[in-house]
Amino acid sequence: MSETITRREWLHRTGGLAVGAGVGSLVGRSGVGPAAAQGQGKRGGVLRVATVDKPVNMDPGYAQLYSSLQVYQNVYNKLVYVDEAGQFIPGLAKSWKQEDDKTWLFDLVDNAVFHNGEPFTAKDVAFTFARILDAKNKLPMRIFFTPIEGVAAVGQYQARFHLSRSCGPLLAMLSQATEIVNEKALQEKDPKLFPIGTGPYRFVEWVKDDHITLERWEKYHRPGRPYLDRLIFYAPADDTVRLTGLQTGRFNWIQTVPPQRIGELERARDIKSSAGRPYFPFFFMLNASKPPLADKRLRQAIAWALDRAEIVKLVYYGSHVVTGEPTPEPSPWATGVNAHKNGPDLAKARQLMNEAGVGGGLSLTYLVKSQVPVLVKTGEILREQLKKIGITLEVQPLESGQYFESLVGKKFDIAGAWWSVTVDPDLFYNPLQHSTSPWNFTGFKSEEADRRLDAFRYTASAAARKKMYPELVRWFQEEGSLLIFSNEIQRYWMKPNVNGVVPLSSLELRFEDVWLG
Repeated sequence: MSETITRREWLHRTGGLAVGAGVGSLVGRSGVGPAAAQGQGKRGGVLRVATVDKPVNMDPGYAQLYSSLQVYQNVYNKLVYVDEAGQFIPGLAKSWKQEDDKTWLFDLVDNAVFHNGEPFTAKDVAFTFARILDAKNKLPMRIFFTPIEGVAAVGQYQARFHLSRSCGPLLAMLSQATEIVNEKALQEKDPKLFPIGTGPYRFVEWVKDDHITLERWEKYHRPGRPYLDRLIFYAPADDTVRLTGLQTGRFNWIQTVPPQRIGELERARDIKSSAGRPYFPFFFMLNASKPPLADKRLRQAIAWALDRAEIVKLVYYGSHVVTGEPTPEPSPWATGVNAHKNGPDLAKARQLMNEAGVGGGLSLTYLVKSQVPVLVKTGEILREQLKKIGITLEVQPLESGQYFESLVGKKFDIAGAWWSVTVDPDLFYNPLQHSTSPWNFTGFKSEEADRRLDAFRYTASAAARKKMYPELVRWFQEEGSLLIFSNEIQRYWMKPNVNGVVPLSSLELRFEDVWLG
């Protein structure tokens, strides 16, 4: 089997310099991609972007919080990207082919340059993966690439990937989770604080708790890109503050607005929005590593008490879709499976509480980032829902850094979360539920889970993977350490002169094709 796309075909597909294809990759790409025919791009200008959360670490080997990725994915490039139609398109790889079940060959661009002046070659690809795969480095991204045994530079501009076994989601992995780094750049500056890539924008400054500034990289390998002179990222903690900033001109692009005001804003003349795509799963993580939620019966009691529709109605005002799976329609991976579709069922929930020996009541904590008010409000609604079955829930908002530390240390009972990697559902379930993953914050460990996840990852046939996937969804719903309750419709808001914005399933915010009219 082989899959090949040339750079010429890609440029034709994206309309050369004038138009592009929006991406529908993992995180409904909380992100931006090339938009369809909005006219000829115009060079110049500053885009002031307001995202939802503060970045914490610019090293792509850690992928620590989506808010960090939103910034550094404009500083680095990946080998492969995904477009609005879900098709894989060139990045630093201009074409690729699968030579056999365990070998892939990537032809690389020959005109990319790192922001420290180092030319990009196949050695950088080999180094990037050697760094990720070396267990001594303890990089969380390693879990995405367990099938890869090694990457070899074949001449200056070819890289060959050697796999331990066949891997169905390999291209999805590369499109979601790998920014190519340069060894010399990592030695010169701490990548957590000063990222250096080949991307369309180079890092300028990071003023903690205020903003990050990027500026156009004049040696970018795509002719005519990027259009903008500068990108400035802000992260105000409140939807209303972001919206006010857009209306007053402080920002000209914002990630979200207060959901209850969407109808009003759709009629506004001084604001426009992108198309909306349900690419961004929101869910509860239940700490299965210790009592009381190590007991599956209690996790299931919570699942049966959960009223997803009420949460979406009261908190998100229809800006989310109700779902129990990470990739609902229109994703090609949508199954419609919901093991709790007749819920909430409070009688069943109370019965499970009694069987677990806590019929008299239970107290739990709910961990949430204070910068995300909708998830705080979600916890307050969940608190009222669980009260009906005798569970007292304490909502604990924390700053992003403290929140992440508490997740890693498993110092919580329930945590509100989202996930920005869903181009292929393997990239949701495997990191969050495999026993070997550093992102398994729930602490859920099961040989059966690992067996199912490995089978889904290491099956090459797309048809066979599609056939096994619905049962995978149901099995994890019944185990209950992850309770997906909705999927956010990715939709971005901006001034009328901002062009080139399309939500992507990868949830990337790629601003190289965005321009100001």
